Amino acid sequence: MAMMSAVYVLQVPTDAYAWHQFLSPAELAYCAGFARAGEHLAARVAAKHAVAEALHWPGPVPWQGIEILRTPPSAPVVSLAGAIERWCRQANLVVPRVSLSHAAGYAVALAWLPVEAAA
Repeated sequence: MAMMSAVYVLQVPTDAYAWHQFLSPAELAYCAGFARAGEHLAARVAAKHAVAEALHWPGPVPWQGIEILRTPPSAPVVSLAGAIERWCRQANLVVPRVSLSHAAGYAVALAWLPVEAAA
């Protein structure tokens, strides 16, 4: 079976944005310390889109059910909760991995399930 993956690109909003609707308090706190916090915040929103797409989640993105966490120097880690976590467990899917990037007002995220997990 082919690897399950998804890429999502997001333009960083230039005006006030309701990040709290999409991100957890931990995600907001982590990003607040960066000079270009908007790019870091947008990367996490892009990652949530990519995770939902890679999993073939059947509904709207469950914003509070997907959390993108990071403790430097480690890579970002996906944490699932609620309906999407139960759905993945029932479908025998593992938690996806993610890679994030941002520059020049854009954020991009790649989410994938390891090949052995998607088979």
